[in-house]
Amino acid sequence: MTHDNVLAWNDVEACADLLAEHLPAACGEPEFDRIIGVARGGLVPAVLVAAKLRVKRVESVQVRYYDGDRRLDAPVMLGSAPTPYGPSGNPAKTLIVDELVDSGETMRHLSTIFPDAQLATLIARQRGEAPAARSGLLPWINDPEGAADRPVWVARAVPTEQWILFPWSSAADVAAGSGTP
Repeated sequence: MTHDNVLAWNDVEACADLLAEHLPAACGEPEFDRIIGVARGGLVPAVLVAAKLRVKRVESVQVRYYDGDRRLDAPVMLGSAPTPYGPSGNPAKTLIVDELVDSGETMRHLSTIFPDAQLATLIARQRGEAPAARSGLLPWINDPEGAADRPVWVARAVPTEQWILFPWSSAADVAAGSGTP
């Protein structure tokens, strides 16, 4: 990473490569039949991983926790959610990809809608007494409530309280230092 909280495109590519190389075996699935990207930040990683795995079906979901500055009582799914299963009919062949996991709320929410899907993210932001930054496919270890009865697979764990800035962060986000919370 260029700075502790700024990722360059080559960082994103390296994380996507790692997920694509190791996820099928880690999940016990030789082949995914679709990838669901979590809008907005997870769309780019989802497309990158889909291209590397040669998965032709890419869908999206969007989950909101805020209405302006007001925190909602419960997450809200915008639009309609894709069905729990992909083209093969096997829901375990669905891979949900996001750019970052922090509190785990989004992954917990999506795991209730897609109970058999595999979960993955480029970066896990670990707060507090987190270990030093680590790369390599690993289960998310800093989820106090548990994302589900299965791991959220992570390409890189980053110990930081700072917001993570991705290459697709807006100029206003970069100037404010707040790309993804």
